[in-house]
Amino acid sequence: MSDTRIVVFAGKHTEPMEQLMVEVCDPSLDLRFTEPCFAKKGEIKDAEVLITSGFKVTAELMDSAPNLRMVENAGTGFSNIDLEAAKERGIFACNCPNLNATTTAEMSIALMLACYRRIPMVDRRVKAGEWHKYTYRHDSYELYGKTIGIIGAGIIGKMVMERLQGWGVRIIYSDPFRMTAEMEEKLRAEYVDLDTLCREADVISINCPLTPTTKGMINREKFSLMKKTAIIVNEGRGAVIDQDDLVWALENEVIWGAGIDVWEPEPVDPNSPLLKMEKVITTSHLGGSTREALVRVYTEALDNAARLFNEGRPHNVQNGL
Repeated sequence: MSDTRIVVFAGKHTEPMEQLMVEVCDPSLDLRFTEPCFAKKGEIKDAEVLITSGFKVTAELMDSAPNLRMVENAGTGFSNIDLEAAKERGIFACNCPNLNATTTAEMSIALMLACYRRIPMVDRRVKAGEWHKYTYRHDSYELYGKTIGIIGAGIIGKMVMERLQGWGVRIIYSDPFRMTAEMEEKLRAEYVDLDTLCREADVISINCPLTPTTKGMINREKFSLMKKTAIIVNEGRGAVIDQDDLVWALENEVIWGAGIDVWEPEPVDPNSPLLKMEKVITTSHLGGSTREALVRVYTEALDNAARLFNEGRPHNVQNGL
């Protein structure tokens, strides 16, 4: 067992985030930060465990840390880690899967409501001294009675379905892997192909990962199938939607509106036409970001570091070691 147990968090973060990590850290770990707010300064070269939150971990970076035994992304994804390079060097590459799934599912529904009820736009106008009690009544909508189409029936997609129970909506979903009949009955969800979902859904919620198959999957062809009253919300990844085709669909009133939390690229280009559209709700990749989710993720990441030192092997290894 190592005598040092140096754990380094690499990348930018806020002081409250740092405070959370310090609070949940096992006292046996020597927790350091490459960009500390108040805690101990650390260098990647000294790390035995490197924890990141999207920070790019390349082969060259791993080679700069001769004692490195594990890299962990404090989140569900791990595309920021060169998995093959880590495997070649005998370094565990890990993640913290699904600990922000509840938060992300809630955000999907929040975007639906904010878009349909024009909440951010009306908020801005009330604060500017305007009073639009009647202006938008004819052109804002409720979820009740609508068909909600979920693209991606993984953990987050299922949580969206669970949270829509009792809302008086019809749920349809599309996924390469169909749920069991028992799960479909429990979630009152109907399996359809993607084209059928695009044609029938009033609200389309993207909750799938970015893969070679899903990249650009929602494009002009799919938008052309949708209802003119449809809205689309994206809590998957920005590149699942062809951004230029989304602009086309909105500018030409092929669909009614959108709620976009994830972008391609990120941060979003400040000159994007999407940022100037009243029926587009924009957020800055916040779907999985709440205090509760951070506590869960940081606790798991740091507990996994302690697990490596105490047991010799961490959980959630993603590179085949």
